[in-house]
Amino acid sequence: MGSVTKFAAINTKVRALKRKMLNLDDYINLIEKNSVSEIIEYLKTNTGYKKAFKGIDTKDIYRDELELYLKKYMIKQHEKLIHFFIGDYRKIIKTLFNKFEIEDLKLYLRTISRGEDLDSIKDLILYKGPYSTIDHESLMKSKTTKELVGNLKGTIYYDILYPYLEEEKDRLMFYFEMNLDRLYFKKLYEQVQALKKSDREELEDILGINIDLLNIEWIYRGSKFFNLSSEELVNYAIKGGKRINYDLIKKLTYAKTEDEFIDLIAKTPYDFLFKDKKNIDLYMEIKLESYMYGRFLNYFHEGNMDLMVSISYIHLLEYEIRDIISITEGVRYDLDKDEINKYIIRKIHKEVK
Repeated sequence: MGSVTKFAAINTKVRALKRKMLNLDDYINLIEKNSVSEIIEYLKTNTGYKKAFKGIDTKDIYRDELELYLKKYMIKQHEKLIHFFIGDYRKIIKTLFNKFEIEDLKLYLRTISRGEDLDSIKDLILYKGPYSTIDHESLMKSKTTKELVGNLKGTIYYDILYPYLEEEKDRLMFYFEMNLDRLYFKKLYEQVQALKKSDREELEDILGINIDLLNIEWIYRGSKFFNLSSEELVNYAIKGGKRINYDLIKKLTYAKTEDEFIDLIAKTPYDFLFKDKKNIDLYMEIKLESYMYGRFLNYFHEGNMDLMVSISYIHLLEYEIRDIISITEGVRYDLDKDEINKYIIRKIHKEVK
């Protein structure tokens, strides 16, 4: 089956979904709102997100509830796409659902590690749909971290979490979250490698760039804020990067000073992360995500009859929802428009309609 036949229907569907996303005027209008309720009312009245609030009384929605409804809307859009794919393409789209599962697992683990009752988060669970691989009912009955991990036996998550149960409590969640994130990218990388070479080039490219950026952030933060050893930093780096290979990862982890680390990155395409030395820690993640947003936007517009149109849409929607939450936070804390713009992924003043 040729690419045109395989992807014509899904790409038509995806481009229609993309047109329902926010435009720059929507961003500006949201930033100008004065409260969370005004933001929700605008989304409900003027945008494609009205479906996220269908049948819901939005009068007294809190910020956390807003995030949950938006993310569940994103998952529904994701579920609409999977039916269009078969074989290895379907496996890749299914693997993307692991991200939602991992987010739920982190919530379970954080809650129980704080000694809180899991009943307190039962309404905050993101995904219990047909592509879920965990038994939420069993997890909800867990009383301890060890019991919760034990209830994951038989899933892909058990083997990577179990070995860390004896770690010190203040570092336990760090190891859990790192291993869950590494597992996600490992599975995604394996699925991409299973495609024919002609189908995987663009996916390898964007995944490799994403892994590069995450490894840079991980090594920088792990060294600066968690005082991890060079050996740990190397061991937890994600494999499959495009420009940051194993040799460079080792050089970065053994850099004796921050300036030495930055000088090494300056020789790569990712030097933009460290241009503003005064605000590296404050804006690194936003810069990383803005860069990925731009890449996915290009792939979406330039995509032909291939998987990248769908993959790009899924990620663009995820970034947009993060922006809505960031704008909501900014409005809650009465930040001015220019300040809010610093914390969103889609930079209003840089993008052309």
